[in-house]
This record gives sequence, structure tokens and C-alpha cells, in this order.
Amino acid sequence: MYIITIQLKTAVFACMTLLIGIFILYYVALANLKTASSSSSSDPFSLKISYSTVQLTLPFGTGSDNKSLNYVHCGNIFTRSTITDKDIEILLLHGAKYSKDDWAHSGILNELCLEGGTHISVTALDLSVASHGDGFRDAFDALVQGEVLCGKPVVVVSPSASGKAIVSLANRAEIQGDISDLKHMIKTWIPVASPSVLAVKDDSVLENFSRAVIPIVSIHGDQDVMGKKVTAKLVQTAGAKGVELKGGHAVYLDSPHDFVQVIIHLWNSGNQQQL
Repeated sequence: MYIITIQLKTAVFACMTLLIGIFILYYVALANLKTASSSSSSDPFSLKISYSTVQLTLPFGTGSDNKSLNYVHCGNIFTRSTITDKDIEILLLHGAKYSKDDWAHSGILNELCLEGGTHISVTALDLSVASHGDGFRDAFDALVQGEVLCGKPVVVVSPSASGKAIVSLANRAEIQGDISDLKHMIKTWIPVASPSVLAVKDDSVLENFSRAVIPIVSIHGDQDVMGKKVTAKLVQTAGAKGVELKGGHAVYLDSPHDFVQVIIHLWNSGNQQQL
């Protein structure tokens, strides 16, 4: 009888120990699940990359009539009533050899949105590099009508040939003596080795950015001779800030992380004066 009692007590103790162990494992697993869920919900922008299209009135897009403007977007969507001084909208154009998809594949789009959190909206466009100022205005208006942009001035990044559209706006401002279009659409211009700058013969064209109080951050690669000349001219004529990164003509793809950090640093340090 004594031996049976000992064996029963031992069995009961073993069962209780097993049950306690199961409960401990359950609560640990539940805590890990909550942590993972919380982490995922605090980092929504890594998955919020969307592709869509708006319609142009001018033929500087794609499709049978070249009037479909494809874009890829990440981050927040602002309206005129919800955007604040802490928020930023960025438009990414592309060079002749590239497309909107290079901004996504390089990780730049995702990193910008992760860095900016709820305060940033980034849209990469397949706007033709043949586009002039009217074409850019058409794209801007289409994105506002499509509720991608809120309608206030945006930060424009124009690598290589895509800078033609922005220089065209400055040239028209010079001819008409009216900088309102520049001020209406562009908050900060970030050209990346845009050769159209070198084609400008009259420095007063580029001085329109200063008159419109539009900061310029000119970026080039340390291996890009032409890009260095673009930056030098913009520094001299328009008071641009020059930035050199490691790489060639498409330096934003050669040094994508550093490129993102330049934009984020300027945004954080100047917060709405630089960007």
C-alpha cells in the first residue's frame, strides 16, 4: 500500500509538471505571435508597393496612344487637407535606358518609404524622356486627378534625360516672365547628371529656380565627368547643393542606399526648407 501511494504521488507530480510545461510553452508561443504581429503592423510600407495607371492628354506615356502613364507607388496618400509640413511627396522620373521598375528593383522605393514611414509618399513614373514642361504638367495633373498626389508642390528626382522636362519649365518661365508653374509643381529639384542643364545657354533660365525659391540638390557619380559639370553649373548659376556619390552616370543605381540617405538626411536636417 505504501509503495502504491508513492507511485500515485509520483504520477500526479509528473502530470502536473507536464501540464505546467505545456502552459508555459503556450504562453511563450502566444507572446512571440503577438510580437511578430506587432512588428509586422509597424512596418506596413515594405509590402505597400502598388502598380497602377492614370490617363494623360499628351502622348508621353505608354499604350497604343502613348497616353497611359504607368506608375509604382509606396507610402502614404495625402490630400490637401491631410498633408502637413512634416510630410513629403516625391516623384521619381527615369533616364533613357531605364524605367519606373528600376526604382523598385533597386530597393530605393522600398527604403525611402521605410525611412519616411507615414510621412512620405513616393511615386515612380514611366513618363517618356521626350517629355517637355507641358508633358510634366500633364502628368502632374493626371496624378492629382487620380488622387496619387495631393496637388501641392512635390520633390522631383530627374535622372539624366528626364531632366529635360524640368529645364523646359524653367525655360518657359524665362520666356513668359512667369515662375508660377515652377512654384505650383516643384518643391525641390534633385537632378542626377541631367545633360539638359548643360544645353542651357542663358544662365538666367536656371536662375528661375532661385527666383521661385526652389532648392536644387544636384547629385552625380564620382566616375561621371558629365555629371560633375552639371552639378558645377547648377551650383554656380542656381545656388544648388552638390552631392557626389560613388558610381557612374546612373549613380542612384550604383549606390542606392547612399542615394536614399542623401534624400532622408536633407529632409530630416532641413525638414521643409531643403525638401
